[in-house]
Amino acid sequence: MKYCCTELERKGTCYHEFQKGKFNDSFWEKDSLLIHDDIFYNLDLADLFYSVVPSYDESGETEITLSQWNEICFRASEIGGEIKVAIKEVDSWAKTIFENYDVFTIIGV
Repeated sequence: MKYCCTELERKGTCYHEFQKGKFNDSFWEKDSLLIHDDIFYNLDLADLFYSVVPSYDESGETEITLSQWNEICFRASEIGGEIKVAIKEVDSWAKTIFENYDVFTIIGV
């Protein structure tokens, strides 16, 4: 993957964690997907999430529903470029999560 990594590949703690289901009071789950803080802001991912989820908390926990995620993917596709690539990486993970969960949680730095 170009923008995302897994817990095993993580170096440090400056990551936004995409965690299956609702936040369970633990961090760095082995099945979470991570995006480094620098990449997150360089690609303006926070702005994308805010555009769909106005209550998005970039330094806390935010639950993302399937309909919200679909809109995020749509907007990323419209924007194109590297933001589309990054969201597509997360989408591969998210599709498997939504098979068993109603939400996933983004845990900010």
